[in-house]
Amino acid sequence: MKRAQQKIQTRKNLFQAAIELFNCNGVEKTKISDIAKKADVSTGTFYVHFKSKEEIISAIYYEDFNNYMCNKIQEVIQLNLDWKKTLLKIGIFELDFAKKVGLEVTTIAFVANLQANMSTPGNHSKKRIFSNEIKKITDSFSNNNLAYQEFESIIRGVMLTWCFSNGKIDVIKLGNSLLEKYINKINDNEQRIVQKPNI
Repeated sequence: MKRAQQKIQTRKNLFQAAIELFNCNGVEKTKISDIAKKADVSTGTFYVHFKSKEEIISAIYYEDFNNYMCNKIQEVIQLNLDWKKTLLKIGIFELDFAKKVGLEVTTIAFVANLQANMSTPGNHSKKRIFSNEIKKITDSFSNNNLAYQEFESIIRGVMLTWCFSNGKIDVIKLGNSLLEKYINKINDNEQRIVQKPNI
């Protein structure tokens, strides 16, 4: 395996290990050495990639989330569904990622990302590569430049509601219900097939 590929695989292993341990033991009780051990690397290797638990959590919600969503969007596009079904599936994938990484990590990521955005406004949007692909889809069916913001506001709102409820609501069920209502209200006289974007 080439060094660049090995680095990517190591980061994936660290993400997976951290998510599993955070969900099982909680962020506070999980040690960096535990993450490294579960990922089958040295603690020093962890620090080559991340400075702290906070940094890996941020990376989970940027790098890992981007990779996950870019792959999922590509999969959905290949199905040649109409834009409404495409958008609904993409929204559910976003919520599914939040559920996978867990309530605590999602809550911490929200707080950290909001604080980071206060010091560097707009950086959050630049890091979310997959958002550009979602915007292409919303732009393909709507002349309203707010369509993307409306869609993402529903997703973020559902995630925050889930966090504020301490996980007592079903994030997927609520998201599906709200997204279906929103998407079905959009006036569209033709069911367009979403063009395959270049990801």
